Amino acid sequence: MIVVAICSLLALLFTYLESRGRLRGGMKMGFVLVTVLGVIHYDYGNDYMAYYDIYRSIVGEPFNWANVLSGNTYKEPGWALINYMFQPIGGFFVMVAVLNIIQNVIYYKFIRSNVESSWWPVAVFIYLFSTSFYLLNFSMMRQGLAVAIFIGLWDYIKRKKWFYALCGLLCACSIHSSALILLPFAFWGYFSFRNGKLTALLFLILFIALWSSQDLLNEIFSSVLFVEEIQQYANSYGKREIEVSYGLGFIIGLIPLCISMYYFLFNRGTDKLKSSIVALASIGYLVVPFTQIIPLVDRFAIYFNAFGISSICVAYSSIRSKKLRYILLSIYILIMIYDYWRFFNVGVYSAHYLEFKSLFALLYDRWQIAI
Repeated sequence: MIVVAICSLLALLFTYLESRGRLRGGMKMGFVLVTVLGVIHYDYGNDYMAYYDIYRSIVGEPFNWANVLSGNTYKEPGWALINYMFQPIGGFFVMVAVLNIIQNVIYYKFIRSNVESSWWPVAVFIYLFSTSFYLLNFSMMRQGLAVAIFIGLWDYIKRKKWFYALCGLLCACSIHSSALILLPFAFWGYFSFRNGKLTALLFLILFIALWSSQDLLNEIFSSVLFVEEIQQYANSYGKREIEVSYGLGFIIGLIPLCISMYYFLFNRGTDKLKSSIVALASIGYLVVPFTQIIPLVDRFAIYFNAFGISSICVAYSSIRSKKLRYILLSIYILIMIYDYWRFFNVGVYSAHYLEFKSLFALLYDRWQIAI
């Protein structure tokens, strides 16, 4: 935890200094620093060793196009192809390193292109200290890559280049089946959200519909549990009664959605691209409070929450009162810090994330055995 937290704080500091004109290339330096951790990590994250076993299982069989494409080699053919591709050029550890570099480059470019420079520190903070992005990429390799592909396709989506976006999303589906829900969003750029009041009303109706249809919501998400990995997570989390707890957790989950609705209701002359990205992120915010019904909902919401890296900055910057803006933003940051601490110390992730492990430790152990 300490190694990851210190590197993340340094990356945040470098980004802040660049945003204030005091360190040229500061955000890039910060991303290089946190990417190094991703490149050298070993057995860090809940699923790391499981993916190592999957890699050995895949490359242990001779490459055959028919078996790969039919899902006989592995259930997601795209992931099987990636594993085979890295077999002759360093194997699993090189694959992990390259994928971490690709993901961090995508997020770096996304922040630089879709967030105003004065808000870069907030965006980088969300990416590094939210428990849904940088941290989970150490573990959720397939879905982390699928989310990064979705983020990386934003330029095509917003420019209505739906064919390229659709092809990219199909690639994401071949890596993680849950990405199937993203296919309609290749056409997201054709929707206009300039009528803020109408947009807010639509989200309010959707929220009420979800609120009043708990059993239906459970049926919908239970129907997608055919994905083997999702089912395994369901078993590890444990089945819960279909009942919403309207406590602090539920209220906290509503904060990003409420701020986004404020943006649509009170921000006149709404920018089309900014509104589009806020609306896209709001889809994730809409279902996050309902993770108390089905904890795995957040595995689907994460695709949309990733756009919150930009939309949170857009929505909070629209609050006219500077004092109120800082108060609400401070509350949001404090909640994230608390959640960050809990991630490392409480729950299903703590045992696999508390102590950072690197390839150097593995090399040292092998050297000790050799001598």
